[in-house]
Amino acid sequence: MARNNNNDNFMPPSPGESLVAETIVGHSVKIEGDLVSDGDIKVDGQVTGKVKTSQNLFIGPTAKIEADVEAGNATVAGKISGNMKVREVLAILQTGNVSGDIDCGKLAVEEGAFFSGKCVMNVHNGYKTKPVSEPLPDEE
Repeated sequence: MARNNNNDNFMPPSPGESLVAETIVGHSVKIEGDLVSDGDIKVDGQVTGKVKTSQNLFIGPTAKIEADVEAGNATVAGKISGNMKVREVLAILQTGNVSGDIDCGKLAVEEGAFFSGKCVMNVHNGYKTKPVSEPLPDEE
């Protein structure tokens, strides 16, 4: 099941499984503006603006998002054009398409997924990582 109160063990929904969400944007819905919630969000429609939740976000395969996205955890099966900031786990599924920069804790990308942008992973085993300013010397 997708819902898990322990964000470290968040698993995206399996194909055919639905995310139980507080807010659902159906496939025929188009939102122009900000979509902000403290609960889980599932988007199957279109959003232009900003999408923000401190909880779980599922972007369904029919979704088209032209927005910056912030979430506790996120699973992308649709299309996102915008930057993403995900505190814990970001999973880009086989049908997922992300065009924008990613800032996340952990990243999972299925074979066939599309990603164009830069990615910064800020948490590794609970510790903040530091960007490498110089290439590491070759080991001989």
